[in-house]
Amino acid sequence: MSEQFSIDLFELSFLAEACIPPAPIARAMFWQNLTDKYWHQMSDSQREPFFNWLQKNLRYEESLKTEEDTQIFHARFDPENQYQIETEYQGKKESHRAFLRNGRYWIGRTTWIPGEYITSVEKLKVKIEY
Repeated sequence: MSEQFSIDLFELSFLAEACIPPAPIARAMFWQNLTDKYWHQMSDSQREPFFNWLQKNLRYEESLKTEEDTQIFHARFDPENQYQIETEYQGKKESHRAFLRNGRYWIGRTTWIPGEYITSVEKLKVKIEY
């Protein structure tokens, strides 16, 4: 029952508002998917208004003070916190779009890049096209 369908950014924003932490488990899982799954499906020009919309919500503002999932979401979606990380591990070079949180570069809610594998870091200037 994992059939795909699409919704517009406006509908996604309303759904996200209903799932701001703390929330019951199904809502919490959706909220986590915003960071780990849906962020990758969005363009920068979709992420910025989505991020700005949620920041205007008082529940989001309160949640950001205490809820780790909201803090991670904020770090992932913040256009001023985007980095291009080049890594080398066992001779394999890769490039990752990452966000900075607690002194580490993260590529997902639970995945960060150890410093010894990072060969370069570039702070991105996210270009928004409307």
